[in-house]
Amino acid sequence: MSVRSGPAQVKLAIERKGQLPLLTTFDQSRPLDEIIREICTNWSIKTPEEYAFQYSDYNCYITEENRNGIKNGAVLKLTLSPAKLAQDVVERLESTVHEERRNALATLSSISEDPTFASVFIKRNGLGLLINMVEGKPESDESLAHCLTSFQELMDHGEVSWDFLTKGFIKNLTVFVNKKNPPVDPTVLKRCLSILEAVCTNSPTFYPLVEKEVVFEHLILHLQNSNQDIQLNAIALLNSLFMHTLSKKGVRTYIMNDIIRGGKSMRSEMEHQLYVYQSLIFRSLLSLFESLNTLRQVVFESDIVAASSGRPLSQAGELSKDFKRLGFVDIDTPANDFSEAPPGLLPLHTMVYFARKHEEQYVKVILENHARGDDYECPFARTSIALTKMLCDVLEINAEPPSDSGKEYYPIFFTMDFAFEEFFCICIQLLNKTWKEMRATSGDFNRVMQVVKDQICRALKERHLSMELFRTNVFNVGYSQIVKILQDEIQARNIMELKAKPVVELREQVLPELKELVKQQRLDQLIQGALFDKNPGRGRGRDRYWYCRLSPNLKFLHYGDCQEGQTPSLENLPNKFSIAKVKNLLVGKDCPHSKDRKIGKTFVPFCFSLMYESEAEEKHLDFIAATQIIFANWTDGLATLLNKEMPSKESHEELETLLNMEMKLRLLDLENITIPETPPPIPAEPPNFNFVYDFS
Repeated sequence: MSVRSGPAQVKLAIERKGQLPLLTTFDQSRPLDEIIREICTNWSIKTPEEYAFQYSDYNCYITEENRNGIKNGAVLKLTLSPAKLAQDVVERLESTVHEERRNALATLSSISEDPTFASVFIKRNGLGLLINMVEGKPESDESLAHCLTSFQELMDHGEVSWDFLTKGFIKNLTVFVNKKNPPVDPTVLKRCLSILEAVCTNSPTFYPLVEKEVVFEHLILHLQNSNQDIQLNAIALLNSLFMHTLSKKGVRTYIMNDIIRGGKSMRSEMEHQLYVYQSLIFRSLLSLFESLNTLRQVVFESDIVAASSGRPLSQAGELSKDFKRLGFVDIDTPANDFSEAPPGLLPLHTMVYFARKHEEQYVKVILENHARGDDYECPFARTSIALTKMLCDVLEINAEPPSDSGKEYYPIFFTMDFAFEEFFCICIQLLNKTWKEMRATSGDFNRVMQVVKDQICRALKERHLSMELFRTNVFNVGYSQIVKILQDEIQARNIMELKAKPVVELREQVLPELKELVKQQRLDQLIQGALFDKNPGRGRGRDRYWYCRLSPNLKFLHYGDCQEGQTPSLENLPNKFSIAKVKNLLVGKDCPHSKDRKIGKTFVPFCFSLMYESEAEEKHLDFIAATQIIFANWTDGLATLLNKEMPSKESHEELETLLNMEMKLRLLDLENITIPETPPPIPAEPPNFNFVYDFS
């Protein structure tokens, strides 16, 4: 029994060829066959059991299971039921009249996607009829295209095993794939490639037959086809046959020249197939093995090293010592260093490739590290294993099948044979260069690997079209540049986060509290007091200094003369000045005493004055701060007492520092979580509020 949802009554229209559309109410509570019978009666149709509803704009049957998806305003059409249509198509496919078969195939290709029809048609041996037609080769390309389209769509419903096919059917498909002249109809070729790919993926029985019958040289020519569907299906079939085609030359070249460099915008499906091809290349590397002895022989038994060391070749094979120089951890049984999988033996393979193909660079890396001493040596074997593991992670190299949704491929791996090995050779030299630039020791191992990973990932994002361009790019971004780039990115990310509306609102909430904190710190400085010079820069004098401090109740300034180095208490300062009398605070050149010639120009920026009225006469109390810090503290504190904003740049800097620290602390739990520019929308109110909380 189906569970229905949505409105019980749906307003819709029902069409039928040769009849006026019928506007009606579709009652979801009534059985579907009852509604069909009623509509057939309205149009005087005597066999309602042979009819069903479809959507008007596409061939999808309405069933008891999917009827709840009908919306108000939908347009349905009354048409032959799946059973009646399947019977009609089967009868016409069995006809000896070419026109009947052609029309039946056209009808079938338009309806075979519908699961209801497909199930009925398959039960009537419809697939067997299509297989026989392909084996007998239909009269026209159009009929064959409809036949293959219908067959593939019917098989996609998954009701029948792909082992149901016949050898003759598969061989006829491979004929079209292998055919060069005259050209094959594009739809026919596209379907042949796609069906053969499905056979390779789903039928162990017929996979060997496809592998045997498809001519590799003809298959890769389809990568040059201007039709992107054919290119896509061809590379999908190549991926299915990959273990057979791996040793073949030319696949990589065709992919690079005709697909990656083809100049056309690449479809998502093609990106996935290129990712699959790249993944299969990488997976094939995991089982390769080369001799450990090659690594030490290339360096420690070469003529150059033997001559420079002054010992004969026969004495150069002190295995444990040589493996230690090569940077292995287990120098007695170095094979144990490759026990982790992944990467397994892949690092050994890439190390040996580097030693054989780039012997000069390999020897240089080993000898340079050996010359640095134990503290600064970059252990070749250990770093190579760690690097290969990191590359496996970055490039998703593992024993698992390629992801169904993966699209991340890199053109450099299609530019040459042994592309991964060459990629490793570049990266291991980069690692040694970065190790040297960082002046790293063994304790910096993980930090160096992280920097190298960042260098490699950034270069890969450029999607270079040649390995040499990748090498140039990655070597140009040294350690100092990476540090600067990371700092710039962190700063930019912080700026963007600080501009987000939720963060701005949080800053506005935090700001008043922190501003009060800075103000209180300034007032505490005034309460503690400070020593002021009456005539700075004029030598020592008996009454040169005076001391001033704020009373704890913040109402009076107490001041009086004192000696240098003294800190008089509040009771020992004879003079008292009421803050309530102050009318204004002047600083710098605006102060009355800044024009006094006794004060050098150097101290003018440190001048400030409190202006007040006494007996209808304007007077002032003048200060000359000894340092910029004292000047900032006192002008900020006095401004606070006068209910004004703190004027110094120091107060703004301190406030910004405190604010940033507070924001980082409050946002600490949101690290690596993207903060939206705007808050999420408030959902609409419910239609009613007839609900209660259940606290049971």
